[in-house]
Amino acid sequence: MQSTRNLRAAALVALSVLPFASYAASGDRFMNGQSIYGQPAAQGAPVRLVDLGAADRLNVAYGESVAFRSGDKQFVWTFDGLDRRSVDLNQIAPSGFAGKPFVVYVGRSPSNRR
Repeated sequence: MQSTRNLRAAALVALSVLPFASYAASGDRFMNGQSIYGQPAAQGAPVRLVDLGAADRLNVAYGESVAFRSGDKQFVWTFDGLDRRSVDLNQIAPSGFAGKPFVVYVGRSPSNRR
């Protein structure tokens, strides 16, 4: 009787922790797999070009696409994940892209009223 009760309690704990375990495993991703920082920009999207040698931070509007250039390397990112946050460029850049710290500040989403 006691073992059945312990087994039920263990199963209940496991089932209640399971959703949080999947979130923790995903790290910086939404449940649909998209990064909370946004996504690579689509081909042909209007972009702003930023040279990393000229600045160490950048303010962007929510949903804005930005092309980052460092020497002869370049990548384009659309900031449409979570709004009102700072993003370390090293979190979204391809490996080996940026050598120095660079922070992007994402503005408020027009769909958020508060």
